[in-house]
Amino acid sequence: MSDEINLQSFAKLPVSKITNKPVLHFAHANGMPSAVYEPFFEGLSEFFTVEYIAMLGDTPDYPVDDHWRSLTQQIIDSVNSACEKHGVAQVVGVGHSLGAMCTLQATYRQPELFAQAVLMDPPWIYGKVSLLWHLAKTADRLPLMNNRLMDKLSPAGVSKHRRDVWDSRDEAYEKMRHKGFFKNFDERSFQGYIDHGLHERADGKVTLAIPKASEVAVFRTNPSWYWLAPNRGPKVPVTLIIGQDSIFLKRRFPQQIKSRLGIPYETHEGGHMFPLEHPESVSKLVLGLINQQLSN
Repeated sequence: MSDEINLQSFAKLPVSKITNKPVLHFAHANGMPSAVYEPFFEGLSEFFTVEYIAMLGDTPDYPVDDHWRSLTQQIIDSVNSACEKHGVAQVVGVGHSLGAMCTLQATYRQPELFAQAVLMDPPWIYGKVSLLWHLAKTADRLPLMNNRLMDKLSPAGVSKHRRDVWDSRDEAYEKMRHKGFFKNFDERSFQGYIDHGLHERADGKVTLAIPKASEVAVFRTNPSWYWLAPNRGPKVPVTLIIGQDSIFLKRRFPQQIKSRLGIPYETHEGGHMFPLEHPESVSKLVLGLINQQLSN
């Protein structure tokens, strides 16, 4: 992959009538509002106009439902709005985790909206494990199951018990900064989470900007039909970036996807949250992959 990235690298892409740059549409991870990714966006903004959904999972207009169908529609509607705003026919789709998976599903559903896509650590549960998740979700709908199986298989069981109210942002910072999930975050990313991932309640305390119930619901409804279909890649170029310490790499999902669907993947230092751990190097890798897709 060439390290020489300049404005000409992306000359094939349609450009915004407002900014004269191509448009990149971003979708965030579960519980992580897009503004938390500002350090990552800084590396992209020299070459792209970045549009995004501020928060997924916080509005009844797009409820958290099985296979994230409505959240995928939210991506499609947001991309349509971005295309109309900037006078372009297509965007480059980029997403992380939840947002990566919904963007992927949007490329299957309406490929004409996307020139290409780079998807970071999507929870693309594949093969026989996908069938297991599908059966678990079906069983969880039975009386008295109370989501018991998906709470064991997915992060929902941990998420539903997480603390979600603090006396102040300062207390939230102190309590969370060095915990496992956040401990490797770039300091700017973590401060962004304190600033944008929390909001103040009427009593002066702070709570999650994206409600814990929505966060848990997302985990319980992870797409699980990829044991069945589609058994082809999207009609647009797609490349995955997977964290070197990601559970998805350890479970060999990207390897199976590459073998079965022909979708390539790269790895990057870090775990599942690597775009918030290494924003500069990840944005550089994303730019390089977009350039590589255009060159093929």
